[in-house]
Order: sequence, then C-alpha cells, then structure tokens
Amino acid sequence: SSSEEVKWYLDGYEKDVISSSSAESIVSAAAAVTAVREITTKTAAECGLESPAVKADFVTKDGAEFSLLIGGDSPDGTGIYIKLSTDDKIYINDSSIDSSLEFDALSLAATDSIAGVPTSDLSSDYKDDNGDLSSFDSITLTGSNFPEKLVIAPNTDKNLSTYAAYMTTSPTKRIADNVDGIFGLFKSGVSVSGAYSFDTSVSTRKKLGLDNPELTAEIKVGSVKQSYSFKKQEDGGYAVWYDGAKLIKKVDASSITFIDYKVNNYYASWVCLQSINELSNFTIKTPEKTYSFDIVYDDAEDAEETYVITYEGKKLTAENFQNFYQECISLSCSDFTVDKVGGEPAMTIVFTYSDTSRAKTDVKFVKSGAAKYQYSIDGIEMGKINSSALNKILKHVEKVAKDESIK
Repeated sequence: SSSEEVKWYLDGYEKDVISSSSAESIVSAAAAVTAVREITTKTAAECGLESPAVKADFVTKDGAEFSLLIGGDSPDGTGIYIKLSTDDKIYINDSSIDSSLEFDALSLAATDSIAGVPTSDLSSDYKDDNGDLSSFDSITLTGSNFPEKLVIAPNTDKNLSTYAAYMTTSPTKRIADNVDGIFGLFKSGVSVSGAYSFDTSVSTRKKLGLDNPELTAEIKVGSVKQSYSFKKQEDGGYAVWYDGAKLIKKVDASSITFIDYKVNNYYASWVCLQSINELSNFTIKTPEKTYSFDIVYDDAEDAEETYVITYEGKKLTAENFQNFYQECISLSCSDFTVDKVGGEPAMTIVFTYSDTSRAKTDVKFVKSGAAKYQYSIDGIEMGKINSSALNKILKHVEKVAKDESIK
C-alpha cells in the first residue's frame, strides 16, 4: 500500500549484497503482464506451454499460489504465448516478459559504487573544508603493470611543491604526473557495472586472477590504510577486490582510466621546474665556456625592476633572460630509460638559490647516442632528452649573453 515501503531481495543471499531495485524490477514486470488477445485455435502443447520456456511461481499475501507460464513465439512474430496455471485460456503477450524473467543471481547483485577512504576518523590535515579527502601520506602501486613498486608522496620541498604537488619516491625520485586519477579512486571511489562473484574466498579470488592483478593500489592516510586490486576478465571488465568486500565487483575500464598506466606514466617529463624567483644565480657550463647569470628578484610594490639580471658585470634586458629561462625549464624528457653513460657532460645547468640554506642543484647532460643526451640531477640518473632540445638551449645562451632576444 502507499503507507509502507516494500523492498524485494533474493532468498538465500544476504540483503546487503542484493540490489533491491533490481529485484523489484523483476517483480514489477511479472505483476504487470498484459494480454493482447486470446488464442482459441491452439492447444497448450502447440504453444509450448506444457514445457514452458519460463515458469514464474507466485505466492500472494493471502497465501494463494499460481504460476505464470511462458511458451514459444507466435508464428507471425506478434508476441509470445502465455497462460496462468489456474486458467486454461491461452493469450498472446507482446512484451518482452520472457527476457524480464530470465536472469541469474549476479544480475541482481548490489552495484553501488566502490567507496573511497572514509574520512570521519581522519585529522583535518587530510581533509578540505568540505570534509573530503584532500591529502595522503603515500600511494603505493604494485601488480603486473608495476614490476618495480611505485610510491607516490606529496612533495615536501616547500619551494618546488608550488609547481609540482607530488613526487615519486620509488623506484626513483622524480616529479610525479597524472596523480589525480589514482588519487580520485581513494578520494571519490569508482562506479560499478556489475559483479563477478558472491563468493569472496581466497580460492575464488585466485580463479579470477586477483592473486596476480594488473594493479594493486594502496593508500596510507595517517593510521588508515586502504587498498584495491584490479584484474582484467574475459569480458573486458575488471574484477576488483578490497578488504571487507562482500562481493567481487565488476568495474568498466572507462571508470578506471589509469588501469593501463605503467611507471613512466607517473613520471613528469619536465627536466627541471625551479622558479626564477627562487634563484640568485643561473649558470650553464659547457666544455668550452661558462655562462653565469646573477639574478636579483624584488617583488616589492615600490621596486623599480622586478628582475635585475647581470652577466659578467653587465646588466641584461630582463625580458630576454626570462624568455631564455622559460626555454630552459621547458626541457622535456623523451624517455625514462636510465643507462650508465660515461664521459664528461656536454652541458651542466647549476641552480643557485637565494635561500643560502638550500644546496645548489646540478643538472648534467651527457651524450648518449647520436640523438640523445642522458641527464642526471645531483648525480641521480633520470632519463634522456633529444639532442635538438639541448642544442637549442646552447644556441640561445650565446645570444642571451650578448643581450640579444631569442625570439
């Protein structure tokens, strides 16, 4: 009645693993069966009703029982034969009642989204003003896509964090990129499109390959740890498992755009991101020459000039140097293959900071083949850049040292 709420579930299954609305849709379809016309020229056997394709048994509130029998399709394609067990009359039904009543238990599984990290017990350090997760201590990625464990953490360098919020700390330290997608998994969860199993035992998880997933992502937020594992199935979906799950659910690849990422996808391609505002000196060294630019930055409202750039005691046009500096920090890594390359560097960039407590940063470039340079930051090998990009910097520095525009 209108005064009560009725919820339908599947007998033999825990209520919280069944979608009440899905179960209700089946009951509603069965309750709303209508007939187009009565058939008087055929027997029940001729209509496939003695061995029905589908038989739905009903029990009413007052204890009455009857069945709805669904037979074969009519020859003219106008509908399907149906009858009630309590009546000999045969009818044509033109709806898809047969398909509405053909289902398996998994089609009724609860497909609410996989939730993110609960924030109720987290300190405010990890939450935004709305109480949503906004920070974490680490995200660790393992699985067949990650032969080497990848660890992502917030950038603790207060100077660099303005430009790069996250760093990878393993397998090597780099500026991290494309973190929002994987963080979104823990922050907002992901939508679910179905379920693969009500059984969540170790043996079932193994059958679905969850003992060797493409991806296991674990987050650490204060004292809270939470992880999800994803394994691709034959239908193209991904089985997902996490601690406490009562179902092994199905997630579409479109809902987890990061699922095919490898280690390199999380490495930012920038070679260096230091802000010019942080520097007192910027130096480029080659085997033939050293270009040393002194920088004075003043952001006071009454400052005559924001930047004063000098080279060998000569004041340069600040705009020329700024354009050149932008080219330098736009250097991009073309691949992250780290090889042991011998020889002296063809170029070294040295960043000297206004904050004298900060150590200088050395970025060295060593020739590696005909078209590549291997670069390292403070002695740590990082990857390769194209020769053309570095050669462009070497040409520009000569012009800027003469106070010429590079544009």
